Amino acid sequence: ITDGVGGRRFAPDDNLTREQIAKLLRGYAIYRGYDVSASAELAFDDARDVSDWALEAMAWAVGAGLIQGRGAGRLEPGAAATRAEVATILVRFTELFG
Repeated sequence: ITDGVGGRRFAPDDNLTREQIAKLLRGYAIYRGYDVSASAELAFDDARDVSDWALEAMAWAVGAGLIQGRGAGRLEPGAAATRAEVATILVRFTELFG
């Protein structure tokens, strides 16, 4: 599902960013054989801030409706996800694939 943060380092005590959550969930969806063909243009003011390794996962997460912007046209991919955001993303994931 994941290859860690910056190689084989897993950083279990670090906060998860929004783009890391997208990458993890997409990896899990692929592992489970779920359809990950959804995709969306990242039409956010800060879309350029999405890391190269997370572009495909973020486009999928936005296209699938798992992750939305935080308002004011911003996606904030490198920001730590709040507990509420993680809960919402997981509920949406289970509704989509459960």
